[in-house]
Amino acid sequence: MLEKLSASDLNLLPVLQVLLEERNVTRAAGRLNLSQPAISRNLSRLRELFNDPLFTRTPKGLAPTPRAETLSLQLQRSLTDLSQLIKPVEFDPAIARRQFKLATTDYGAQVLIPSVISRINREAPGIDLEIVQWHEHLINELDGQNVDIATCAVTDAPAAIHGRGVGKDKFVCVLNRNHPLLKSGLNLESYASASHALITMGGERRSAADYLLAEQGLTRRVALRVPHFVAALALVADTELVLTIPYGLARSCAVHYDLEIMPFPLDQEGFTYSIIWHERMVRDPGHIWFRQLMYEEMTATIQSLQAG
Repeated sequence: MLEKLSASDLNLLPVLQVLLEERNVTRAAGRLNLSQPAISRNLSRLRELFNDPLFTRTPKGLAPTPRAETLSLQLQRSLTDLSQLIKPVEFDPAIARRQFKLATTDYGAQVLIPSVISRINREAPGIDLEIVQWHEHLINELDGQNVDIATCAVTDAPAAIHGRGVGKDKFVCVLNRNHPLLKSGLNLESYASASHALITMGGERRSAADYLLAEQGLTRRVALRVPHFVAALALVADTELVLTIPYGLARSCAVHYDLEIMPFPLDQEGFTYSIIWHERMVRDPGHIWFRQLMYEEMTATIQSLQAG
């Protein structure tokens, strides 16, 4: 089948469709912006392609043969299908039916994504969202077509990964309200000497805080490793561990877990939250709508948290 198609001049088919509609070479030439001799040459090639005269001349114009009549409806449907295949796909969120898969942390799901979901429910009630857990190797798996978009803080992404920053944040420390360091103070020495909890997000053995300490020739004891932000907050609330987390998370959750926020005792540049996606999704109209929505809502949420 493909060999026959490649051997055929498919540009002839629109000419046949117009001839079937107009039944007149002059009018067909006008519609297609071709000369009458060009239409006549195309008609000769069409007769050869279909092994049929296709039209006979009458005083009223061209009369289609039975073969041409049979082709007429099928040809119209086929050309319409081809036109739909070639033209850009339109996306109307109000009537769309689609599922997006988003990778994020439990912090992202609890704090940054609720406004995204609320807006989807308002503007696109037929859109379903599946949230999956972010992990450190996921950035290299976005080409696997299992995740549409992810939220993360990333500094070195592969060439095929596109992204957009949605806001900046910095690290702070949270401690339970009876922690001794609230009275004695949290400086670089007491921070390095304290016992810490570390959010691993599925694999990391060290965090940005450890690298900052290493620059000062210091290390710390990580007494508890836990893969989830929310679990870490709940566990630290009942211990004398120090937890280093983004300010946005501390700002949104510290009161609920009865935790105190203290400055991180080292200079830091902070980091940028981003939404990232694979190159294969760049021109997808539905994905363009979704990532713009995420950008607007997450930017507003992060700005609100930082303003507090």
